[in-house]
Amino acid sequence: MNRIYKIFLLLIVILGLQYEAKASHMMGGDIAYECISPGKYKLVVKIYRDCRGIPFNSPDIKLFCKDGTNQNSVNYTRTAINDLTPTCTGGTAPCNPQNQTSNEGIEEHVFEAIVDFNASPFKAMKDAGCCEILIKVEQCCRNGAITTISPGNFYTDAMINICNIGNKCNTSPQLSIPPVAYVCCNQPFTYNNGVREVIDGDSLSYELGTPLNANNSNETYTGSFTQSIPMTPYCPPNPGVINCRALPNAKPPRGFYFDKETGDIVFTPTKCDEVGVIVIKITEWRRDSSTRKMQIIGFTRRDMQIVVKQCPDNNPPYFTGNNKYSVCEGNKICFTIGTKDDPYLPKQTRLDTVQLTWNFGIPGATFTIVDPTAREKEAMFCWQTKIGDARPNVYAFTATAKDDNCPRP
Repeated sequence: MNRIYKIFLLLIVILGLQYEAKASHMMGGDIAYECISPGKYKLVVKIYRDCRGIPFNSPDIKLFCKDGTNQNSVNYTRTAINDLTPTCTGGTAPCNPQNQTSNEGIEEHVFEAIVDFNASPFKAMKDAGCCEILIKVEQCCRNGAITTISPGNFYTDAMINICNIGNKCNTSPQLSIPPVAYVCCNQPFTYNNGVREVIDGDSLSYELGTPLNANNSNETYTGSFTQSIPMTPYCPPNPGVINCRALPNAKPPRGFYFDKETGDIVFTPTKCDEVGVIVIKITEWRRDSSTRKMQIIGFTRRDMQIVVKQCPDNNPPYFTGNNKYSVCEGNKICFTIGTKDDPYLPKQTRLDTVQLTWNFGIPGATFTIVDPTAREKEAMFCWQTKIGDARPNVYAFTATAKDDNCPRP
């Protein structure tokens, strides 16, 4: 009998809007690593900068053992600076010139390095018996606009276990959606990081974390905010209450909802000048071949800034249909992903057109727009599976629906 396995379709809507200028520049960041050969890794660090803030220079990137010993600096190269600001079709990218104080926008700075635990200086960590190696990124300072914590130093990290991986080298999950979002006050917001785990197929778990200012040193939340409720959600009938029961499928969503299975964040922001920090920790698990027990082989933290702004009247696009499917290995699976964008009546006179894309999360699958001229797009997803593809962890991809509302989608 062929085994049956599940495919999770993670559906997201990313909204982009304006927020007030601030002098500081750190908006978020994350770390990924790729196995080149056993013990040798390529590190990719991404930092997200407020283009109206000060220029971004050299972050502090170091490796050290989990107990804090054997700290080593990493020699890295900045390989790209990308303007990620969402703009209307034909709009001008606002972060110009690069890495200078300019207009409202989001700038991604990419840093890469090669780390080899088989050679000096990192071999000393392996020889000392360090298994869990922390990769840290540190920089002053968090954006001064943040209201949900007392903003201080920016710090984030990732971990790779260089011991308990058997003969299979580990590559971290790849995060395909930028960790900065602008959201509309009193409008539903759904966010997913677009995790791609296509190389190793390891099991992943998601949890909310606390922002850090140093290793094992938490930032301080203001008011009643916590890592599980880091921003002010819609909680009727009591304005200001944040800890009501989360109902993500309500219209509009109530409470602050986090899905530990998919990493989805769903809430309706109600404090129109709020700037919050949300941290998602993604942990990788792999079954030990000898003990058959699941072991943690790595984690990465996504530190992101969420800005709430009063918006023009507009309804965000949403998806129709299911987001979980099963198929027997060797069979072909096809299904349609639909989108809707309801007009904001009676004030909206021009209907929005929805663009639909995906993050190529399942190699070998296809994602085809049914009618490129349609206002509300549909996509046909198809995947011819092979015998041997079945596994205990899910296969997942993320789809993004974006409208053409101006000045920001």
